Amino acid sequence: MKKILPLLAFATLLMWSCEEKELNIPELTVGARRVLVEELTGVKCSNCPDGTRLLTDLQDTYGEENLLVISIHAAPDFSVPYTGPNGNLYDFRTVNGKALADYIGPFEGAPCASVSRFLPPNATSLFVTPASEWPGIIASEFGKDYGLGLFVANTYDSLSRKVDILVNIAPDETITGDTRLTVVITQDSIRDVQNDNDDLIKDYVHRHVLRDVISQPSGNDIAEPLTAGALISKTFSYTIPAAWDANHCNIVAYVHRVNSAERDVLQAAEAHVK
Repeated sequence: MKKILPLLAFATLLMWSCEEKELNIPELTVGARRVLVEELTGVKCSNCPDGTRLLTDLQDTYGEENLLVISIHAAPDFSVPYTGPNGNLYDFRTVNGKALADYIGPFEGAPCASVSRFLPPNATSLFVTPASEWPGIIASEFGKDYGLGLFVANTYDSLSRKVDILVNIAPDETITGDTRLTVVITQDSIRDVQNDNDDLIKDYVHRHVLRDVISQPSGNDIAEPLTAGALISKTFSYTIPAAWDANHCNIVAYVHRVNSAERDVLQAAEAHVK
């Protein structure tokens, strides 16, 4: 299913880019469903690397551009950094990351992950464990189509380290009910200490690490109606701390429902900062 957006949409985007700086505008067509995995993890979680490896394998299967992963270091106790001479260089915990994890649901064991915030039958948390259930849920989520296009375009200034973010929401079908937009920044390929099946690995490669939540952790309300053919644009700005490698930073955006019975992620998108 594809639909070219109206010429007015392109004009809007071009005006935005002229005000700031040249912007590479992605092809604005409603494309295939992308599935979001929010993994709850921690450096002291000995079983969590197995979950991460499973997700990496699944990304190889579906494509990293289709299966998006965010690793939230907010697992109780497990996310506290190691100290001492051989301790962690970084503390991946953040206030906003904990708020995001708390919003998704309670921790009920490790490894655990939320797959597009789908609540399986008889489950009490969106964070699903054991990991053996993830592949089936992911496959099922790829079978859903909400008729929603979502696109992220970033403009990065290497001197100020500021990234300007443009998120375009393009419904191909009318979507009813309350929805929100969540925008986060992640960093990939960070080498630091990790407990991996009770072996303390000093140069473990941490993947898809949530660095901060740019929107509200529970998402920003989308006040505009998601009607077929509409284009809704949202802008954000974020200054990347000097200690982070901007070459490995990504912006992830996702639209989700917000009522108590359904918090499904309808569509997600990811784009490199640089």
